[in-house]
Amino acid sequence: MTRRLPQIIAHRGDSANAPENSLAALDSAIAAGADRVECDVRIAGDGTLVVSHDADLSRIAGRPVLIDDTPAEELARIAAAAGASVLPLATLFEAARGRIPLMLDVKSLIPAVLEKIAADLAKTGFDPRQIALGLRDPALVGPARLVLPTARVLALNGGTTPVETFLAEEVELIRLWERDADAETVAALHRQGCTVWVTTGGAGTERDVGDCGADHLFRLIAAGADGLLVNDPALGRRAVLSAA
Repeated sequence: MTRRLPQIIAHRGDSANAPENSLAALDSAIAAGADRVECDVRIAGDGTLVVSHDADLSRIAGRPVLIDDTPAEELARIAAAAGASVLPLATLFEAARGRIPLMLDVKSLIPAVLEKIAADLAKTGFDPRQIALGLRDPALVGPARLVLPTARVLALNGGTTPVETFLAEEVELIRLWERDADAETVAALHRQGCTVWVTTGGAGTERDVGDCGADHLFRLIAAGADGLLVNDPALGRRAVLSAA
């Protein structure tokens, strides 16, 4: 049987060619042929869910403004003045609805964030079945399944939350870092019925998260990865087609 080609998941959108987590990055990722767009979710000071990787604006806007202390409108204004983007999550849902599925990297570890995500999905009409809900704490898996029963739960496992803790919760969608995604590890997870997505770059690679070359992608495709998180989705699409 012919193996299905890996999904290309645009890390923070087409962040190689547009401001990360922006509407421009979303549109560019869709145009580049991405199968899904990844974005980061935090709670702003006024309780609004916003799309931001970092806990503050130092890196993207040059100001140490804390996300969780600042209202969403002010975050958006400060980011825009620096050519960056901090969107309300609902705005991203509206822009992506009917166009592309999303992967949410949920930075918050409190169960209330799940109810807020569900509320934004309902408000915008975005289908929860088109969401992969990336969680860092296996204790959130049960609440996530109660609040968003049709969304896929994705294990964002790391050093303090090994993959086994998510497997114990019967999570079948697993994220690995590139450094850990060898053929043996991927095959072992496949034997347990798991789907494996790999974040390229990051620790152990001497590359920024999401940065990769075609040779890195070919290795991960050969290792059996089912999804590849990349900053340049056009590069990812070309690599997948070349490996077909």
